[in-house]
Amino acid sequence: MKELSLDKVFDLLGKTEIPGSEKQLKKLCIRIRELVESNGEDWVKKNRQMLLDQWECIVHRELMT
Repeated sequence: MKELSLDKVFDLLGKTEIPGSEKQLKKLCIRIRELVESNGEDWVKKNRQMLLDQWECIVHRELMT
């Protein structure tokens, strides 16, 4: 599968903005692509709130270090 664009990630996660630096958001695109490959787009959409919650924890933790 080719790289997912940030716009596609926003669509899958049901958001128009997601916190994080450019570097962090590139990592998010990679991770969401991996989840789509292994579980499918429907799984990502059904679990979007959990994924967003986890992402916010990751971004917050990186800001604190």
